[in-house]
Amino acid sequence: MDPIRVGAGILCMMLFAGGALAEAVTFQSLMDPSVLPAPQRGMRLEQLHVEAGAVTARTTGAVMRLDLATGAAVFEQRIGLSRPVARLQLAEGLASAEVTHVAPGVGRVAFANPRLDLRVNGDSLFMFHALEPLRIAVSRAIPVGFEASENSSHLILDEFGGFGLYCSDPALYDRYTPYGEEVAIYELPADAVLWVGVCPPRPYDWDRSLRDNVVWHWSREEGYPPDTELSRWPEWGNLALLQSEVMLWKDWNLAFEPRDGAEVFSRVRETLHGLGMRFMVYTSPGYFFKESQYESEAFNSFENFEGWPPLNGEGENMELFLNEIEGLLNTHQPDGLYFDGQYYRNPAALYALARRSRALVGEEGLLEWHSTIALGTGQCFLPHADAYVDFILRGEGEDVRYADFDYLRYFVSGYNASNSIGVLCNNGPTPTPQLIRRLLEANCRMHTLVRWLEEPALMTMVAEEYRAKLMPGLREAVELASALRQEGLAARTARLHDEDRALHAPPAWTRSVMTQAFTNLPDWESFVSDLSPNPFSIDADGLLIHADAHTHAFFQTALTQPVSGVVVKLKQGTDGGMSWGPAVFVGWENGRSLRMGLRSDGRIQVNRDGREQLFDGNGADQWHWLRARWLGELGVVEHSLDGANYRTLLSFRHGGGYLGNAAALLVGKVPYDGQPHDHSDPGEPGVCAVGEVVVY
Repeated sequence: MDPIRVGAGILCMMLFAGGALAEAVTFQSLMDPSVLPAPQRGMRLEQLHVEAGAVTARTTGAVMRLDLATGAAVFEQRIGLSRPVARLQLAEGLASAEVTHVAPGVGRVAFANPRLDLRVNGDSLFMFHALEPLRIAVSRAIPVGFEASENSSHLILDEFGGFGLYCSDPALYDRYTPYGEEVAIYELPADAVLWVGVCPPRPYDWDRSLRDNVVWHWSREEGYPPDTELSRWPEWGNLALLQSEVMLWKDWNLAFEPRDGAEVFSRVRETLHGLGMRFMVYTSPGYFFKESQYESEAFNSFENFEGWPPLNGEGENMELFLNEIEGLLNTHQPDGLYFDGQYYRNPAALYALARRSRALVGEEGLLEWHSTIALGTGQCFLPHADAYVDFILRGEGEDVRYADFDYLRYFVSGYNASNSIGVLCNNGPTPTPQLIRRLLEANCRMHTLVRWLEEPALMTMVAEEYRAKLMPGLREAVELASALRQEGLAARTARLHDEDRALHAPPAWTRSVMTQAFTNLPDWESFVSDLSPNPFSIDADGLLIHADAHTHAFFQTALTQPVSGVVVKLKQGTDGGMSWGPAVFVGWENGRSLRMGLRSDGRIQVNRDGREQLFDGNGADQWHWLRARWLGELGVVEHSLDGANYRTLLSFRHGGGYLGNAAALLVGKVPYDGQPHDHSDPGEPGVCAVGEVVVY
């Protein structure tokens, strides 16, 4: 018997037997067809067979045909359009294909040479488990309307659908080039797993998207509103969300026992049901810290509040969390759950969480995920997990991105990706008619915040601009606009391919806007923490900064024209800062921003519009050159140890947001958000250096 297959099966049983383990679900553990075997949400395996030299698998949303002689596979979309979306090519043909399992929710095929297992799920997720080293190349068959990556996982979509690639080895270099025909080449080591997911996995529920409206309650004072307040809600929705995490539960990070007692919870439940409303309550896998490494971070009061605790992103707490919410559902009987923060660092755990939590709430139960941080810290997400969820809430604190239509259309709406109902988390600025129109054009929805009910003029606008537009005619308008945008995607893809190639060639800069070599202190405005007075000096290295680790000390100068790139030379030295480490920061008049810096934990940190991404490669005693450059829609961040030979850290899409006038350049110990403030723990003193900064 195959030791790799046996190991995966044993691990799978360990992880799903109900015991609390400090290990997270893995890609390998999900290969066992006895794990998550049942079809859910109408997504089924309709056919799996080997015939005429090919493996054919048909699911609700996809058809895959794998030719054994050539090792070539075609993945076709079935929902919305019938068309190929991706092609897969193995380095060699396959022999001795055997269907080892077929059921309504899952099937498996074993190949003898090369040794490979294929699991097919009813949600159109195809899992390739390499039992020996295997080369897999993937090509796209669609234009690119949207693409996003997190390490070796990628998502490519157009207006009508697309596909995702998710690899068990996040550090694997796959030569990802989304705008070329061949998008990735995976040199899989033995026991590695690659998922290919076809989108969308299920149809979009138009009727429900027009009918279901959520009234959203959050408060720092009261988790259970009085009946007089609840009675106002049915005018604005048929569903309610009770989110007040700290005020809802006695210990929101450790258990889900009603803060005001079971009787009060029961009163709210019976009142809402009597009003004809169903309701969801706050829970969080990411912030559930019971018996975890984060348990000491738990808090249960806003007194002396210093910010939210860290998010558990790996999923090793899944069993404890699921046991807790099962008890909540059985004891207090809400109609559904709202999850705040999922396992964003582990696609396997994210997928298992979606399916297992759906099983707990039931097919008709309510499930909403707040997923602004979806898969990683960029805009990558896993549609085949989201497909098990009713509402996906995204965009909290991302107000600057609301003007980016592609952000709303692809990342927030989920339309023709997961086909869950995508909701903009607009709990910051008050919505405007212009924003609501963009939302509806992108096929997004929004919740009604309870605090809005105190503003009659606002609610009149919401009624006229939003609620009145949730009519059957919206579908026709959305589909027509999608088709029109699709017509331009082939040309746009070609243009972005040219940009991508240019950004992976040496820079074509002809002149710099500004060069500052730090042979003396610059005549710029300085921002210095009271805890680190007189931090600046000059020596042969350039600008030295003597300061406590987590305090700010930086210079700022105005930029009043468009710029196309920036290069900075930095040394960590003895500085203990991380998000306060030595860095450069560019801010634009439109609110966009880009920061690149070093951290004392040996990593490089990039913050784009406040969103953090981390990369290995920072030696404290070395000079490091960080370079960012951008063209019409795309950009790259690169790293060098000599100022001449650069490696790409990440490619990104700014969607035109970096083309307007830049406003300011900040250099030094610049905090992650570019603001002059310190961490609550200042840390120990140290010294870092800035050798030069050049703006192009």
